[in-house]
Amino acid sequence: MLEDAEVTGDGGSPGPSRRALLAGAAASLPLLLTACKGVQALGTPPPPARDIRVLAAAIAAEEAMVARYATALRQLTAGGGTGGAGGGAAGGPAGAGAAAVAAVAAVRAEHVAHLAQLRSRLIHPPALTSSPGPSVAATASASPSAGAGAGAGTGARASRKLVLSELEQAEQTASDRLIGQLDGLPPALAQLFASIAASEATHVPYLRAAGQSR
Repeated sequence: MLEDAEVTGDGGSPGPSRRALLAGAAASLPLLLTACKGVQALGTPPPPARDIRVLAAAIAAEEAMVARYATALRQLTAGGGTGGAGGGAAGGPAGAGAAAVAAVAAVRAEHVAHLAQLRSRLIHPPALTSSPGPSVAATASASPSAGAGAGAGTGARASRKLVLSELEQAEQTASDRLIGQLDGLPPALAQLFASIAASEATHVPYLRAAGQSR
């Protein structure tokens, strides 16, 4: 019968019978099925730990803040508030505009430093790390402000105060958010969050003073 036929090996010696081959294949089938199920059981990787998610969100928020300040600087300079050929004295509108631009540029530099600190703590595949793309820039640019079309004098001063007021609110919100995320973070990361939150809180009165310049 075919079941009892033998397979000749390479050296002409009798190989395993067909029945033995079929029995061996049947015996290995459950092992193959178990292996396949094991691969399927892995499924999608588990979500990252909470501290990684919080850090990634903080990086994205800091990127948005840097973009917001870049937009504010464009609005302030487009309004002619930095002085120039027709600028007035240091205490006049042009001098106040230049002081506001300097204040915003200084705070933006601090946010760039904060962003670098946060990014240095995230050791993870790039897929989790946010990058400042069009959506971040668009979010920052969408913030309402009249700075771009402002003229000199009272109009420029009013729009300058509006731009700075929006930055104050953003700073306070960012500081509160970081403070609210401290619980459960590793000590080193919690210390960094607290340090950045304190820095952002100090930006509020600093920007307010710049907006009150005349």
